[in-house]
Amino acid sequence: MICRKCGCILDKGTKVCPFCEEPAEPGSEDLMTRVVGDDGSGAIRSGMPPLVKLNALSAVPVEQTQLLDELHRLYAYFEQIKGKYGVLGDLWLMQTQYQEPSLEHWIWGGGLLTLLLYLLLSGMDAGLVWTFFFVLWLVITTAGYVRSGKRYERRKVKLDADIRDVENEVRAWYNQADCCFLPLDYSDPRVIRELIEGIRSGVIKSFRDYRPVG
Repeated sequence: MICRKCGCILDKGTKVCPFCEEPAEPGSEDLMTRVVGDDGSGAIRSGMPPLVKLNALSAVPVEQTQLLDELHRLYAYFEQIKGKYGVLGDLWLMQTQYQEPSLEHWIWGGGLLTLLLYLLLSGMDAGLVWTFFFVLWLVITTAGYVRSGKRYERRKVKLDADIRDVENEVRAWYNQADCCFLPLDYSDPRVIRELIEGIRSGVIKSFRDYRPVG
């Protein structure tokens, strides 16, 4: 069975979904799921680890010389995982480029495919009626749209899981940094380098002015 709320796969006889506590109804594995197959996104989502919590920030060094020294130290530390920041950025970009399947496209595409099939079948059986064409069109469009939606959902959840894995690796490394006063968003070596150059040039007068609140 499939949970109607979160999509998790449920064992037969399950009364309540163990992940979202949605009541499970007998026969909740609907006909369309049996026809086009389960997308598997529920299993991926249920296996996604929680986001690693971040340690509290340390105090920002007061003296500029000490601040620059600490920024250089943190730059060298986070430079060791700079590839993770690049991977995370690429995954976030991919996430913005994913688009849900279009029902309108499937209606027109399903119509063209149905027409080809209908012409092929009508050549073999001249007794076919147009009602058969519309029924076939509905079946092809519905099945194709639902199937593409399931593929989209599975890819989306898989990408979310990949992002979570990389995020947790970055967060675990971040938590091991000694006396880190940089928020996580500032820990990318490229950002730290800009901070160092900005403080040296005088463009950034005080890091406290740029540190997010909360």
